[in-house]
Amino acid sequence: MPKLPISYEDSLMRADLGATERVSPPDLHEAHKAVLNLHKSGVQGWLNILDDQGYLKSIEEAAKKFSKFKNCLVLGIGGSDLGARAIYSAIKPEKTKLWFSGDTTDPEEVLKVLDAIPWDKTCVNVISKSGKTLETMAAFFEARQRLEKKVGAKKVAERIICTTDPEDGDLRELAIKKGYSILEIPKNIGGRFSVLTAVGLFPLALAGINVRNLLKGAVMMRNDWMEEHGAAHFIDRFAAWQVAHETRKKRNIHVLFAYSGCLYSFSNWWRQLWAESLGKATRRNGQKNFYGPTPVVSVGPTDQHSQLQLYQEGPDDKIYTFLTVQAHDAKLKVPSNAKSFVPMAETAGKKFKDLLAAEANGTFEALADAKRPIGRIVLEKVDEVSLGALIIFYELATAMAGELYEINAFDQPGVEAGKVRTRRLLTLQQGFRVTPSEPRG
Repeated sequence: MPKLPISYEDSLMRADLGATERVSPPDLHEAHKAVLNLHKSGVQGWLNILDDQGYLKSIEEAAKKFSKFKNCLVLGIGGSDLGARAIYSAIKPEKTKLWFSGDTTDPEEVLKVLDAIPWDKTCVNVISKSGKTLETMAAFFEARQRLEKKVGAKKVAERIICTTDPEDGDLRELAIKKGYSILEIPKNIGGRFSVLTAVGLFPLALAGINVRNLLKGAVMMRNDWMEEHGAAHFIDRFAAWQVAHETRKKRNIHVLFAYSGCLYSFSNWWRQLWAESLGKATRRNGQKNFYGPTPVVSVGPTDQHSQLQLYQEGPDDKIYTFLTVQAHDAKLKVPSNAKSFVPMAETAGKKFKDLLAAEANGTFEALADAKRPIGRIVLEKVDEVSLGALIIFYELATAMAGELYEINAFDQPGVEAGKVRTRRLLTLQQGFRVTPSEPRG
């Protein structure tokens, strides 16, 4: 088995959990089997799709077809948006420029993107399984109109590619009618688990990111987890600590402290994955569920100066995961003339990456001294292989946590309820006023 590009250390996760309060190995093994069976049965497909070379080839061919455009507007929201954003902002490729919208109906935010795009050099990738995604489709029709004005209605179809359901749905029907290119999202892969499908891989490949290396890292992590080696895999332990600290010690706030600015967008991807997957009203047996973690994103060292005081001395209702990077490409150093300024003398000539590491370790030790439960994920470096592995780490951890919470981690009834109400209000043209006869919530 090749050496993994990320590692996880959890010795400080024990904190004040006694042996009887932790998740037992037999429970972990059962949860592991349950997640594995979801993929063997075909109910879930986000692990199996990693090996589908035919599917990958269709994505690469589409990226080649659209590579003549210097810009691509990516329209999506949630799982159709956050994954590609995360990897794009972390790698910063220099081929086709990606613009992101379709994640809001805030007019100023939409116009900020659409007004800046050079439409004569731009293609559009609209992502929605159903075609009913309000924010995404509203932005799409505005984007299409701008394309028509710039290049003419007859040339629009060659600039639009729809990532959607493989069999039906309004967006697929529209694409066929208008002659747009189509990429498919497998039916057994939900939005927040779809970054390593055409949802994320097409725009990333178009931008110049090595998607084969992204999948390589993902496969490495998946295969290592599948081996299990007789003991609980570190992904399974990670999930177990998160669940145990909430269910046993009421630590329901889960903080991801990323010590790398380029991983901020990745943290936002994790936040949706964790919240939407694990915040459920009922357990599988129909009983009320009283648990659900609240994910919080912190970025170091910035948030040492905004949140650390709370983390250090505030309520002990949180569990922390530090996300750090061993190797940084930038060679920036503190100039040697800083020696003349006494408060900075000890930093003169030191690399900024060493300052960052010292701050991460200092914060880690301070929280450890305060007896806060902490774990640490370390990436060798920020590249496609590491990010692919990190994506699978968190997707598997989410599935494992769902098994341990005894909830369905793959649906989102709360999200759907909000969509239904929004559509009703728009249809009735009553604004966002709730009448006494309408339920609140």
